[in-house]
Amino acid sequence: MGLNASNSINAHCNSSNVPSTTMRPLFITALALSQAFVVLSQHTEAAFHLPSTCEERARQAGSLPTDGWEIVYDDEGQLKCRRVDVKEICAGVDYFDADTKEKRCCRDVSGLTWIDKPVQLAKCCAKDHIWTYDDGGGSGRGGCCPVGFRRNNGMCISNTPTTPTPAPCPQTCGNRHGGVETSCTCTNHPICGHGRYLGIKYGHCYILSFADGEQLGLDRDHTDYKKNGFFVDIPFKVCHSTIDCSRGKEVEMGESFSLQDQHGLYKDPHSTKGWINDAYGGARMEFTTDANHAGKFTGIPTCAASECALQLHGGPVGGAMAYACPMPTPGLTFYDNPKVGQKLRFSEVTCDKYEVPLTSGINLD
Repeated sequence: MGLNASNSINAHCNSSNVPSTTMRPLFITALALSQAFVVLSQHTEAAFHLPSTCEERARQAGSLPTDGWEIVYDDEGQLKCRRVDVKEICAGVDYFDADTKEKRCCRDVSGLTWIDKPVQLAKCCAKDHIWTYDDGGGSGRGGCCPVGFRRNNGMCISNTPTTPTPAPCPQTCGNRHGGVETSCTCTNHPICGHGRYLGIKYGHCYILSFADGEQLGLDRDHTDYKKNGFFVDIPFKVCHSTIDCSRGKEVEMGESFSLQDQHGLYKDPHSTKGWINDAYGGARMEFTTDANHAGKFTGIPTCAASECALQLHGGPVGGAMAYACPMPTPGLTFYDNPKVGQKLRFSEVTCDKYEVPLTSGINLD
């Protein structure tokens, strides 16, 4: 009797916790619906907080611009946001190229030449240059020239008449090809490189000249260095850096140097020394006292008109030094192409107490 009573109690207890056969399917269905509702509620809540547009997504990212976005499909067919309108701010003057009609930016207004200003057609040149159509090449040709010059048959010629210049000294002067003319100012023989050595030495000074004998000089009205400039016979000291011009070893290929002008500007009573600067891309090399803009050069031994010379390189990408403009007395600049260059001859002179004319008998120690 006691056992049966116990079994009845256990059966009663179990029947109160377990659904009957009839109620079990309803119980499972209700539980599944409850779980589905919870999942759906979670997805709905997440979707409510997701940004609905690309602009809102960019705004939430914080570091992206919020304009110019569109929704596109990627390679897998998924939607994504892509920015198609990238706006740039010109740090100069906006214009349309007169030939290509492309929109461009001219950073230095001194080099901007308006061809048709009402419709913003223009040409952009280097600082203090203007665009002129070629007098001898038709309206479809032209190029950049310094202010006060114009294009004529591919050259930049002055807008003002020039006075005839005396005939130059014979090219044999001082170049090992003949006797020295007494009326001719001649430099020493050009320094010759050998192997990986350039021939020039740190702390020594040199007159720089071109293959035809004309020197690298300084303009009078500007600070540009140019071929046959107004002021010539300028000693340039080869320096390790702008803070080290001490005398030292012969410069090797791959080693850099700066060129220090020992004269300074003609209006300066103190003859403050300066540097050939680091102009490139068509801008002309100038005299500067700003050490941060002093040019850094490397060289390769070569020949020019059967004389020893150096091809100089420098600028942002190590390009060649070459003429900046197609004119009778061109300036110099660095171009990107390392093969398109203008060779210079280095003739040694004393740095400070030098003789005039610069001929033999100079103490270079």
